Amino acid sequence: MTIDVPELGDKSYEELLEEAEKRLPAYDDGWTDYNPSDPGVTILELFAYLTDTYTYQLDTVTDDHREKYLQLMGERPRPPEPASIQLSLSPPDGGGGTRVPAGTKLRVIDGSDSDKIFETDDDVFLTDATVEAVVTEHGEGRTDHTQANSKEGMFYRAFGKRAVEGSALYLGFDGDPFEGAESLALTVDFHDEDLPPTATHGDDDPRFFPSVNVRWEYCVDYENARRTDAWCPLPVARDGTYAFYRGGRITLTRPDGWAPDDWERDEHGVVGQDPGPFWLRCRILEGGYEIPPQFNGVTLNVVEASHRSTVEDEELTRSDRLGDPSTLTEQRYEFRHAPVLEADITVDGTPWTEVDDFDASGPTDRHYVLERRRGAVRFGDGVTGRMPEPDATVVAEEYAFGGGPEGNVPASSVWRFPNRDRKVGDGIPLGDISITAESAGTGGTDGESLDGAFRRTKGDLSTPYRAVTTDDYRYVATHTPGLRFGRATVLVDERSGTGLDAEPTEIRVVVVPYAPLSQPRPEPSEGFLDAVRRHIDKYRLVTDRVSVEAPNYVDLSFDVEVQTSTWTPESRVQRAVQSRLAEYLNPIHGYEGDGWPFGRPFYVDEVSDLLESVERIDNVRDVSLHARGKARVDGDGNVLIDDSTLFALDGVDVEVKTVSSERNGE
Repeated sequence: MTIDVPELGDKSYEELLEEAEKRLPAYDDGWTDYNPSDPGVTILELFAYLTDTYTYQLDTVTDDHREKYLQLMGERPRPPEPASIQLSLSPPDGGGGTRVPAGTKLRVIDGSDSDKIFETDDDVFLTDATVEAVVTEHGEGRTDHTQANSKEGMFYRAFGKRAVEGSALYLGFDGDPFEGAESLALTVDFHDEDLPPTATHGDDDPRFFPSVNVRWEYCVDYENARRTDAWCPLPVARDGTYAFYRGGRITLTRPDGWAPDDWERDEHGVVGQDPGPFWLRCRILEGGYEIPPQFNGVTLNVVEASHRSTVEDEELTRSDRLGDPSTLTEQRYEFRHAPVLEADITVDGTPWTEVDDFDASGPTDRHYVLERRRGAVRFGDGVTGRMPEPDATVVAEEYAFGGGPEGNVPASSVWRFPNRDRKVGDGIPLGDISITAESAGTGGTDGESLDGAFRRTKGDLSTPYRAVTTDDYRYVATHTPGLRFGRATVLVDERSGTGLDAEPTEIRVVVVPYAPLSQPRPEPSEGFLDAVRRHIDKYRLVTDRVSVEAPNYVDLSFDVEVQTSTWTPESRVQRAVQSRLAEYLNPIHGYEGDGWPFGRPFYVDEVSDLLESVERIDNVRDVSLHARGKARVDGDGNVLIDDSTLFALDGVDVEVKTVSSERNGE
């Protein structure tokens, strides 16, 4: 329910004038001429007009008022966002080592009439090498992922199903990946189609720091590649994947000891492969992945570009009150291009500072407000924010314009370097480098309208931020930005004592990360727990003591005797029974589909109903249940656990009896 806003200007000009004339006899009973020709009536008309004007102004809520109200709520209309896209650059023969600097412009032809310019976000050194082989060594052996790495529609687990300490990902290159280059950029396409999206909480930024420790290495002794000392550390300049928690770019720096001519590659193979490739590997030194990393592929020569164009040294044009230089307040200068994403402004050669508004600006503060959608800068009035001189020269030393949905170009678009003759690297023209889009452009949005900002802000008001109730704590925990969450439960130890002697409330938040069905006991890493702790600490009550912890697990093992009417291989029944029990007990996907409830007992009678739904099992003749962990078994064989505990399947032993065999005395 909203509050009715009173209408201040509820009388018209005619009503105001009539009311004033009716009051005249009370002040002067000799006033008899009410015609407009009377000077006194003329003055009444003037004041009625002024009163009507002022009440109209007081009653009007302008966009400036609404925007200021948004600021009081801690919100502003969001600026335009540029689209981004990944592009694959192919150098000409012999072009390995060519450096394409950040800010290199690209033009896209997408069938529309508008001219769209993109710019590369980072430097990239191109390489002539290609990824020839991808192999994983893990606890279960060795897996060749070469085909999956190069074929669209396939994915692979980079460190095996468990991704534990000692697992390693090997990349073999058909040529020297560092030839002529200072660094090598590997782009990891993370496969997340079967995973829930990472959590968000309003506009909070992810603050997740993985506790996993990985190490990149290069081989210097191919003959003894199985030995640890045959591999040397490979410096990592940047890891945009957060140790393979997501897709992104990994930039490896050419090591000082890189000497491929000394390594006898053509005589000895690595990880069962033929001799010849240059080998790099990434090894897990300390495990702790909630979800084993899974890739669509690892590629080279990929650069990210954004829908933007940078302009330097542009003199801005005064747009307000042109021809009246004596009026200085609210000066506004416009760019030639809009919308503007960012800008550095100088006035008469002196840098000024961008601010969101002039509320905290003094008369001498060199501040300006950047109006991104309009493509303009606005200066203060001499009281809040300094005024430039009337003849001041306002220059955008550098600014970037672009953004909007028009940058969301299709993957089929054609890409060109507008300055094809510009030489990079060792004199290679940009026009000799071919460009292929890896995907469509995404993320481009218009600047948010004022109405859109209000709708978003109203919707955000229903989002729990301050953690007061157990539901609040559960919501805040499971919406820790950057994490893929499974479930959480909140346990409260009530205060003891009263008044000043009361102890703080103890809150225990038990968290379970998302994990596939194949993982029976999901465990949060220390990095996962730390991220939840920091996020909750931001929103908890000051008087609450909060701890974040992993769940306890009780391992269940079963000895089951089942009966079938037709002979079925015991191994097949064993797999079916184990799969059904594992699915039922799973902390994320089990029970009724939302995971086994925290603290719910396991009743031994459930086994019969559960397994009789398995194909070819007629009935369950006997069940023996064993629990290991923090649990209590009652007199009926049921397993009782506390509210912070879940179950995990430890093992199943199945004995199969068939009716026909028993009738023959077998």
